[in-house]
Amino acid sequence: MILTRLVYYSQRNPSEPMDTQELLQTCRRNNERAFITGMLHYNGDHFLQVLEGGRVEVSAIYHRIARDPRHSNIILMSCQDVRERLFPTWAMGIHEGMDTQARNIFLRYFSTDDVNPETVNVDSLLDVLQDLAVELP
Repeated sequence: MILTRLVYYSQRNPSEPMDTQELLQTCRRNNERAFITGMLHYNGDHFLQVLEGGRVEVSAIYHRIARDPRHSNIILMSCQDVRERLFPTWAMGIHEGMDTQARNIFLRYFSTDDVNPETVNVDSLLDVLQDLAVELP
């Protein structure tokens, strides 16, 4: 199996209902079956997510997300083969909201906590997601 890491950004479609706990349960169930790991940051308006796993499985999940009506304006930021996982123990970790600690993490890497997916460095974004994951229970 070739290990692949995919990073995307999307806006939340406000016309679609959103239950983050239900979303998390579905993600974890689907990801565990496909041996996918990753991290999701959802600030109420935008999603930033990294998916790691087999190339075929990551691609299938990404295409399912792209068809999900809760997402709009999806931007594929990075998709590459990697040697190891950054989130090996998370079927899907989720960081929700933008509290002071999250803002400080974003500001450590970027000039603002409002991420523009067209201008951010993906490696720095992965560092942010790893730092946010440390804060999770």
